[in-house]
Amino acid sequence: MSEEGYVVVIIGAGTEVGREVAAVLRDRAFAVAGWRLYDDAPEDQFFDEDESGEEIFPLAEVDVEGADVVFLCSDAAVEWAARAVAAGALVIDLTQSIAEAADAPLVVPEVNPDAIAEGLEHGMVACPIPSATALAIVLKPLDDAAELRRVVVTAFEPASAAGRAGIDELVEQTRDLISGASPERKVFPQRIAFNLIPHVGDFVSGGRTRGEWLLESQTRRVLDLPDLPIAVTSVYIPAFFGQACAVWVETASPLDAVAARALLREAPGILVSDREDDYPTLADVIGSEATHVGRVRDDPTVPFGLALWIAIDGLRKGAAVNAVQIAERALRERA
Repeated sequence: MSEEGYVVVIIGAGTEVGREVAAVLRDRAFAVAGWRLYDDAPEDQFFDEDESGEEIFPLAEVDVEGADVVFLCSDAAVEWAARAVAAGALVIDLTQSIAEAADAPLVVPEVNPDAIAEGLEHGMVACPIPSATALAIVLKPLDDAAELRRVVVTAFEPASAAGRAGIDELVEQTRDLISGASPERKVFPQRIAFNLIPHVGDFVSGGRTRGEWLLESQTRRVLDLPDLPIAVTSVYIPAFFGQACAVWVETASPLDAVAARALLREAPGILVSDREDDYPTLADVIGSEATHVGRVRDDPTVPFGLALWIAIDGLRKGAAVNAVQIAERALRERA
């Protein structure tokens, strides 16, 4: 770090998540001494017209020497990870490409901040998928209070979870259906417009999809509960942004809805809607850095059970804010 701040590299700066990372860095007044922005679409301008007009350069020109932190925001960015670590930078991965590496801890600062120290040893930290970030933040205080016994989740994933191509396909299919044309399908396994698709990622063992497996495995890793039973159904929905989970929790000790709401209100990063008719929707949470919880109620089908609803801005809190929070804490510890 120089006296002016940190040198920040974003590889994949033209992607939705890359742009959001930079927006969060600006909004949180991260001490940036210099930007280096790279993508495979260098003609795009990074900042709005009233901003500083920083230019995105092609991937062939990536330079990580002297960087303090490198954010990986596209799959094409991963080839620079080892090079950045060797150059002394902290690598923060938002692509899932190094999330399974033994030397890349999976971190949600509200849940397992101590894992950042392990990441500093190896120079790499990975962010979970947005739904796993939200789920871990909410499950952590419940587990601390009453010990989780079982979790069942339906995760609702927006078109943006499939990147810019997913957003474009939802736009095009919606336009085609409204105009009476037959929609084309390129990105999603079924039509996404005016539809629900219980198929997020390729199918893996046990009839699960990769999206379901990631949510299960990453939630366990962040919570450090490797044997926690979690059952997930992941569903693509015809929304552009925002992510939500309907969650059923069974605990080992008594924890009713009143006590759970009180615990969640005190937990870091969570906003709780207390009234029955006051619940967070996807439209409500866009732009928010919080994890929103509502519809907290008792589940009478098990001895100690809860049902609840979670909603977050997947691009902002689910990805960019999580990554920047990691960078803030890690660079303070490294200083």
